[in-house]
Amino acid sequence: MLDKLKEKYPDKDIQLICGNYLEYDFGKNCFDTAISFQTMHHFTHAEKVALYTKVYHALNSKGVYIECDYMVTDQAEEVRFFAEYAKLRQKLNLSEGELYHYDTPCTIDNQIALLKQAGFSNVEMVWRMGNTTIIIAKK
Repeated sequence: MLDKLKEKYPDKDIQLICGNYLEYDFGKNCFDTAISFQTMHHFTHAEKVALYTKVYHALNSKGVYIECDYMVTDQAEEVRFFAEYAKLRQKLNLSEGELYHYDTPCTIDNQIALLKQAGFSNVEMVWRMGNTTIIIAKK
C-alpha cells in the first residue's frame, strides 16, 4: 500500500515508514502530519499512550495526527473485547509482548482521553460510519 501511495503522489514530499511503529524512532519535531489507518484497535491502552506520545513528540508545533479506526461506543463492549483477548492469550500461553491478532477496539471517549494523556490538547471525532471513526488530534 505504501508503494501505491508513493505512485499516486510522486510529486508530494511524503515520508513513508514501513516498520514496527511501537519500536521505530520517529524523531522530534519533524512531521507536519501523521496518519494511522485501521491499526490501533489491536493495542492496549498503555501501548497506545506510549505510541501516541512518540507521535506527539515527532510532530512539529502545528502538527496534526489523524486516526481512522474501528471504535465502539459502549464501555461494556470494550471491556468484553479486552477480557476475551486476555482469556485467549492465557489459553494459548502467549508470553508478554508476543503479538497475537485480535481486535480490541476502545470507545471513542477512551481514544480521545488516551490522545490527551499523550499530550494532544485539541482532540475530536470528526466522522463516523458504522464502527469506523476518524479522530483528529492537534498539538
